[in-house]
This record gives sequence, structure tokens and C-alpha cells, in this order.
Amino acid sequence: MRPFHRLVWPLLAVLISVAACTPTAAAATPPTIRVLPLGDSITAGLGSTTGAGYRLPLWNRVAGQSRYRVDYVGSLQAGTVPDRDHEGHRGWKIGEIRAQIDSWLATAQPRYVILHIGINDLAWGADPNAAAGQFADLVARIYTDRPGVIIIVMGLIPTSAGLQQQVAAYNARIRTVPGPRYLDAPALTPGEMVDELHPNDAGYQRIGDALYTDLTRMEIARQRAGNQPPATRIPRG
Repeated sequence: MRPFHRLVWPLLAVLISVAACTPTAAAATPPTIRVLPLGDSITAGLGSTTGAGYRLPLWNRVAGQSRYRVDYVGSLQAGTVPDRDHEGHRGWKIGEIRAQIDSWLATAQPRYVILHIGINDLAWGADPNAAAGQFADLVARIYTDRPGVIIIVMGLIPTSAGLQQQVAAYNARIRTVPGPRYLDAPALTPGEMVDELHPNDAGYQRIGDALYTDLTRMEIARQRAGNQPPATRIPRG
């Protein structure tokens, strides 16, 4: 009879060789998620030198990790960013976005929607409660068109003194709309704005960083839940 170790070692060598050639879970290609940046001129990137606004710093932050990748989607293309797709319409109000959302979603088929909208309504004198009602209708339509979509809402950026109260009232209402993950906009300083409405590159960097943090929380939770939409009220930490 051959000694036991003479039988075992060749077998172990074969198993080790096979294991070394088998891709591990850590080396697997990360999932790519379709993200629709939706809104007005801030989504478009007005005020940034790249013309991409928050979309570039968000892209860069995602590219620096290995848990997921992003595919921006939308009918528009703009900015110095590897993926230029978006749905940011300069000067548009909530109702104008609502009128087009069905066709956009049918084409884009996003997993996530990053929604920032409403400042143009308020700037043109809309009542904050009425604007928030239109916002809620837009959100409901997105869920109807794309069941299971994950919406991340960023509140309006505190802006000129003449709109501070309206912005605060609007944000207080939209943060209670059922479904989306609500994210407070960073409190940008005057040095992070190019005018009373639009951030500069530094301001967009802070917005992109905040969105990256929340998007990553939501995507990790979705993966852990077996690719099911996670609860939107994920504890911060």
C-alpha cells in the first residue's frame, strides 16, 4: 500500500491549482446601475467649469471604489465627464418635468433617479405648498412608470435671502413625501456659489460627495437585500 501522504499531496496540488484559476467573488465584475440625474440647471451643471456639475465628482467617487459602477442615462448630453448623459433642463419647472417623465423613463429605464427640482417654481412666485404637491405627483408618476425604482431626492439649496423662507417650507414638505430617500442639500457658503442659485466647482463637489454617500448606502443595502429596493430610511453613520 502506498503511504497516505503520497496520495494526498498530488490531490491537494491539483485542488490548489484549480482554485487559483477560478475567479473569486472579490474579483468579479461589480454590478453597473443605471442612474438618471433628473432636474433643472443644477443637474445640467450650470456654474461649473466642466459643465457637468455634481455629475463629475459623483462619477469620480464611484470610480474610486469597487462595489458598483454607474451608467448615467438621460436624453441630454453635456459636460466634461466620462458619461455625459443626464436629464437636467435649464429653467424648467416641476410641471414641465412631469409632462415628459413618461417617455424619459421608458427610454432610460433607470434603477436610480437622483431628483433635484423646484427652485424655478419658487423663483417665479409659486406657493411652496402647491409646488410640493406637484413634486409629490411627479414622484408618484415615477413609481408608477418604474415600479421598484429608487429615488434619491436632494432638497433645494438655500439660496437668496428673498427665497429662504419659501425654500425652507418647500423642503419641509417634500422630505415627507412617501417613498424617496430625502437628502438635505449641503449648506453651501457664498464662496461655493457663482450666483444666488448655482454652485461653483467647490459647491458641486460637496453635492457630489453627499450624493455618493447616500447612493452607496442605498446600493449596498439593495445588494444585501438580494437586489430588492431597500428601505429609504437607512440610518446614517
